[in-house]
This record gives sequence, structure tokens and C-alpha cells, in this order.
Amino acid sequence: MEIIKKTTFDRIYALQLAFLVLKEGTFAGAAKRLGTSPSHITKEIQKLESYLDTTLFKRTTRSLSLTEEGKLVLDRARGILNDVSELENQVQGSVSSPQGSLRITAPTTLGQNLLAEIFAQFQLDHPYMDLDLRFTDRILDPVEQDIDLSIRTAFHLKDSSLYVRKLGEIERVVVASAAYLEKFKEPRNPDFLHKHNCLLYMRGDSPFIWSFAKNKKQKDIHVQGSYKSNNLLSLIRACEMGVGVLNIPRYLVQESIERGDLKILFKSWKLPAHRIYLLSTRRPSESKRLQSIVDHLTNHLLV
Repeated sequence: MEIIKKTTFDRIYALQLAFLVLKEGTFAGAAKRLGTSPSHITKEIQKLESYLDTTLFKRTTRSLSLTEEGKLVLDRARGILNDVSELENQVQGSVSSPQGSLRITAPTTLGQNLLAEIFAQFQLDHPYMDLDLRFTDRILDPVEQDIDLSIRTAFHLKDSSLYVRKLGEIERVVVASAAYLEKFKEPRNPDFLHKHNCLLYMRGDSPFIWSFAKNKKQKDIHVQGSYKSNNLLSLIRACEMGVGVLNIPRYLVQESIERGDLKILFKSWKLPAHRIYLLSTRRPSESKRLQSIVDHLTNHLLV
């Protein structure tokens, strides 16, 4: 049987104070937020550091930051505090609003252009929740990086041991500007794309193939062009200026389409849609925090 070490202070409370200090940036800021004195905060943090036999914060007259040991402690403690909060919420069934923090990762373009406003509204609706958003095109390991929810896009998701839920689909369109179509004859169907300057999105060593489907018939068109980029926004701008034809998620150019700056080509042909998936290490029903963000995303994105 494991020996339980008795302490003379509240470790959970001290860890919560450490997170508050980190969030506010100073001991004085944390004290003001809590309505107590800086000396109280300092004493509790010192007790925690003494108990752990390590220093959590590097302090100077102008800055405060975590030591490497502090980063390790708070990274591990974050999950513990969230679990404690979940337990309290389950036991105290009267708690109507979820509390705690959520670490979420999503692709950069999707996060910046579609999800940012949705997450901001979630924060307004759930003021007792802390969001830690990581917009990156790298696939982060949810266990190693302590990710609560991963949002990914793919034509087909590979087999995963994680909880997976399809949230929706991202419609793609081929567009060109009025200036481009005035200068070059509008292509009647995808077969004519070889005569046009296609704006190319670079992703690794993947070949530039645009796929189309109509009446259960699929066409794979090898396209080429003089303008390549790994940034979708630069391709959109080039398309609006009349440089070429672009294959792009519709939500990124919807406003340009509505303004008449861009025209959709090949309306009778469909392009493969990227699917939006939610992945987590546990089922949302096991966590009030996780269920709240999944419900929010579902209400805004489910297609």
C-alpha cells in the first residue's frame, strides 16, 4: 500500500495560485485578481516549491517566467486540476456552467478563418473556462502534448485509437476573377484547364491534380501554372488580381464570390470535400468541459 504523505498546506489551492500567477504575469496581479495580498500568494507558492523541492518561477524586477521544472510541474498539474474540477462538477450536480481549461489544436487556416470567432463566442458564453488554442499545421500528439481536443481536416481519416467524430465537410470550388475571364476564355469544363494558368497550393511533394466528379464519373486533371505558394491567402489575392484559376475551400472566398470579385467555374462538377473531424483521448460524455465545446462546435459547424 502506498504511503500517504501528510502536508500542512493545500496543494490543490497552491497549484491553482501558481496558474493564476502565470496567467496574470505577476504575484501582485494574481493577488489583485483574488482579492488578497501579494505576500499571501508568495507564501503559498513558497510552500509548494518547498514541498516539491524545486523552484517554479524565475523572477526579476521586470519579468516573471517558469523554470524548466515549473513548466513540467504545471503541465502535469493542469490535467490534475481539470480532473478535480470535473469531479466537483459531477458531485455537485447543481453546477450549471463548466469550469476549468481546454487545450485545443486545429489547422492554421481553418483556425484563423473559421474557428476563431466560434471559439471567441464560446469564451463569452462560458466565462469560467480557459481556452488554450494551438493553430498549427503540424499533427500534435494529444497524449504527449496534453491536448483535450484535436480538430483535423482530411479527405479520409486514418484509423485512430482516439474518439473520433465527423463534424462536417468543407466545400471546395474552382474560381477565377472577372479580369482573368475577360482576358482568357472561360473554360467550359475541367478538361480545358490545361490551357489555363492554375494557381497551385504546395503541400509536400504531392502532384498537382484536381479531381472532379459528375454523375458518378470522376476526372483527375493534372494542372500546371506559373504561380505556386504554400499560403492559401496569397493564392486568393493572386486570383482576385487576375493571375489565374484557383481551387480553394469555399468559406475562404465566399465574400469575394458574393461581391462579384470571383466567379465559380464548373458548377455542375463537384470537387472532393475535406471532412472536419474532432478527436479526443476520451469521450465527450465523460467530461463536462469537453462536452460543452463539442456541443458548441456541433451547433456552429455540423453539416
